[in-house]
Amino acid sequence: MAAQAQGEGQQFGEVAREEEREEDSTNTFIPPIDVFTTPTEYVLHIALPGAKKEDVGINWDADKGVLNVAGVIYRQGDEEFLKLLTKSERKVGVFERAVKLPPVGEDDEQEKEEIDGDGITAKLEDGVLVVRVPKVEREWTDVKKVDIQ
Repeated sequence: MAAQAQGEGQQFGEVAREEEREEDSTNTFIPPIDVFTTPTEYVLHIALPGAKKEDVGINWDADKGVLNVAGVIYRQGDEEFLKLLTKSERKVGVFERAVKLPPVGEDDEQEKEEIDGDGITAKLEDGVLVVRVPKVEREWTDVKKVDIQ
């Protein structure tokens, strides 16, 4: 499974150290992602079932061309109830996903397009974080924290 995640990470231009790609028993995971490329923007769908917007952070690093999504998903219930857990299949715990934009493998013409860091928006709805990253041609970019609606 770690090899599959690594392959997907390379496809989407994921930026992560090898040890971050390996899933282990420390309640850390890499959420699955879909990246859509339109003529005017990149749209990322990141599966985060059970996440609350206040527990998720999104940052755009213009110098590296990397969008970083990180946070934590908690299992619902009080401590007494959680002691009764007999089977665990859901992903909970700390997560991080870094995506290089434009995605790796796009042709040279699209590589020239820059990202409008000030125009990045995000919305968490029905367990999916939708991040919209507008494309623009600019001579400068900034590092910007993205607020989740």
